[in-house]
Amino acid sequence: MRKLMIILSAFSLAVVFGCATSKTDCPVYVANPNCKLVSFKPGAEPDGYNGIKWETKLSTLERMKHTRTDPTHGGIEFYVREGDTFKLENEKLKPVQYGFWREKFYVAVVSTKGPEEFNALKETVFKKFGEGSKPFANREEYLWVGKNVVMVLQYDENFKLGTYYIRYDSLAREMAKK
Repeated sequence: MRKLMIILSAFSLAVVFGCATSKTDCPVYVANPNCKLVSFKPGAEPDGYNGIKWETKLSTLERMKHTRTDPTHGGIEFYVREGDTFKLENEKLKPVQYGFWREKFYVAVVSTKGPEEFNALKETVFKKFGEGSKPFANREEYLWVGKNVVMVLQYDENFKLGTYYIRYDSLAREMAKK
């Protein structure tokens, strides 16, 4: 069951990573005809995450502990950094996973369990970045497309899992070429 959840999450991430590149209209796969892409609120598009700038070399960072490898794109290595957490609006702390492709910082991911945690995550993200686009009318999913960054917030009702991730678009385009 856990393996199936990981596969489904990876598929969902792959769809968004691979398709969410349009800056003017919703991606072709979007099922919501009223969707308009929304960027970050002014001045909120991040140049990294938790003090780690995009494309920072893994070898320059301390306190990083390897947690898993995603085999897509030749391997994305995920780490947690000792002491780093994401604080939800309800004060609960969640671990942050940092993804590196070819030793360069590419993506940050925060996961939640259950609707209460997801709603606290959603409130936190909306407060910081503004409300995102809602590309699917029938799914709890939000999308932000900035100049350099794509961010997604989604909730899987079947598995009761929430995911928030933010990735650097320049590396995503490079990965797509390989």
